[in-house]
Amino acid sequence: MKKKVLITGEHSYIGASLQEYIQKKNLDWQVEAVSVRDEKWREIDYKKYQVIIHLAAVVHQKEQAGMRNLYKEINADLPVKLAREAKKCGVRQFVFLSTMAVYGDKTSNIRKNTKLQPATMYGKAKMSAEKRLKAFADSAFCVIILRPPMVYGRKCPGNYKRLASMALRLPILPKVDNKRSMIYIDNLCACICNEIEMADESYKIVCPQNAEYVNTIELMKEIRKVHGKKTWVVPFGSKVIGILADRFSIFQKVFGNLVYEKSEEDAEYQVVGFAESVRRTEQVE
Repeated sequence: MKKKVLITGEHSYIGASLQEYIQKKNLDWQVEAVSVRDEKWREIDYKKYQVIIHLAAVVHQKEQAGMRNLYKEINADLPVKLAREAKKCGVRQFVFLSTMAVYGDKTSNIRKNTKLQPATMYGKAKMSAEKRLKAFADSAFCVIILRPPMVYGRKCPGNYKRLASMALRLPILPKVDNKRSMIYIDNLCACICNEIEMADESYKIVCPQNAEYVNTIELMKEIRKVHGKKTWVVPFGSKVIGILADRFSIFQKVFGNLVYEKSEEDAEYQVVGFAESVRRTEQVE
């Protein structure tokens, strides 16, 4: 019997990519995807599904004070309402896409016991949802929390797109020795599918990442290489980057250090290596 799976956030980047990945891998799943905007989530017949993958969220928006209620309603309250209804209807697994942002910006090396201290509305709302979802977990209702770092892939939104655009305009780059956890979209999709298939705990937190930490300058070089562009890395300029990182959060996000502690479980979903992931993202045949 096919596993019946519902994906919320059908038009989101990860939602669309996950549907494509499941189809490509010929998994024995029957997948449906829906939008949960407005009150549409109340119309769903949850009794049909064994698994719900909740991806719908407000993301990639410049935060303003007036958006606090929006983040709370969509990113914190909605997943809890969905999970409550799903459990009542006999759904067995609930997968919630959280974020690395729940750890805030006070630490650069995240371990299993690292304290959650989100600094943004987005991160705070996701943390709120996580804490309340944990209360639903038991032997009959498995809750899986995913906290991905920067996700990238073909036509991805967010910081990778900005970085790639910058890389293609800069033939000369400063030497910056930083490390970032990132995850290619296919690796993230593989992780989600693996966690659903292999789930043996009532509650689990997963911090997925590529096998390799990414150095920002090496990533920019790889992007340029894919496009046939030469790059020169000079042994100065890192101090300027450091000053900019202290003043502008985008530079900190791109050139600062931020990594998850590596885990043996990371190897279970590495379907695409780093260099190939950049080539696919830039889609150069």
